[in-house]
Amino acid sequence: MPRQREIPKINSVTVIYNGDGKTFDTFMESMINDYLNSDSMSKCSDSDFIEKVELVDKTA
Repeated sequence: MPRQREIPKINSVTVIYNGDGKTFDTFMESMINDYLNSDSMSKCSDSDFIEKVELVDKTA
């Protein structure tokens, strides 16, 4: 019987960034936004994608 895998809990993160503050702020905002929305459903419906594929019979 395999040993159960223990998932570590992250208490803190240290980031070293070599760039300007504005770019870092944008990066952090996107990371936080992705984290907060990671459990939400997509905002577009499936009908936006279903049967919207084009088959092209070209070779490279």
